[in-house]
Amino acid sequence: MKIGSKIRRLRKLRGLTIEELANGAELTKGFISQLERDMTMPSVLNLKQVLEVLGLDLATFFSDMEEREKNIYTQKDRIDAEVGESYRISSLVPKLKYLEMEPKLITLAPLALYETSYEDDEGFGFVVKGRIELTIAKEVRVLNRGGCFYVFFDNKFIIKNLSRKSAEILIVNY
Repeated sequence: MKIGSKIRRLRKLRGLTIEELANGAELTKGFISQLERDMTMPSVLNLKQVLEVLGLDLATFFSDMEEREKNIYTQKDRIDAEVGESYRISSLVPKLKYLEMEPKLITLAPLALYETSYEDDEGFGFVVKGRIELTIAKEVRVLNRGGCFYVFFDNKFIIKNLSRKSAEILIVNY
């Protein structure tokens, strides 16, 4: 069981440096660095100290370790995260508690409009199917299948399906 990569993900999600985590847990930077690279195994006490800084207890930390090992997801694994009258947003990698990236598939009905603002800082989009009009702030662009975009989500985000068939847009939020 590799716990180092999970600790690294949690540390980064909380915006901590290795030094800040080490200071908070009263451990050395070298120890935290080795721990995150799975070069050392912490004692229960040391792990509790690290997890306390990360805001977790042992039970919560280990509760999804088996699930976390899953690397491949099929269409059966998808979960509808949000369903509207003319759109559906599916979570492509569901049930993970500690994501750094969150891939979602937006499916828009013909000629439909989807409008939102994300809480995430930034994201990547890829038009899987269809032709869309993308509006971010005051910028409007038309993208066809294969078109992509990178966006900072501090503005309103609007996607309009320009075709008479469903459109699919892959969004990966960070």
